[in-house]
Amino acid sequence: MTALKINRFLAAQGDFRPVIEKAKEIEALSKLLKEFLPPELAPLAHVANFKDGKLSLLAANGPTAAKLKLLSESLGGYISKQRTQVNSVSVRVQPAAYEPFEPVPKQAQLTHKSLQELVALYGRIPESAFRKALKTLLERHGCLKS
Repeated sequence: MTALKINRFLAAQGDFRPVIEKAKEIEALSKLLKEFLPPELAPLAHVANFKDGKLSLLAANGPTAAKLKLLSESLGGYISKQRTQVNSVSVRVQPAAYEPFEPVPKQAQLTHKSLQELVALYGRIPESAFRKALKTLLERHGCLKS
């Protein structure tokens, strides 16, 4: 006798059918959430539940939760257009459920012309905290000597 896959076995059992359907629904909503969120935010948010039009999300930390709350209205609209009607989005912080976040390395680069303009700006502005920060930036790019 060949072994049945576990999902076929569970689907065949009437008692497990609602659980399987709920898991599939949450998986589909999770996919939409990942598509909607920026890449640096997506690993820090997860779908916890969806019931009666209320989408519940888990955030890895406070700043992530704040950002998700700001995006909740547009997220609800996005999911409503793609799959099912979302009436509200709630966000809770649950830090233990997430792995540490590795920041994306910065890849911005200044052009030669931009650096020349910053050097000129540095020469025009009076002594201030901004001028000091600009000096540090220009020294790192080799445009000013320490």
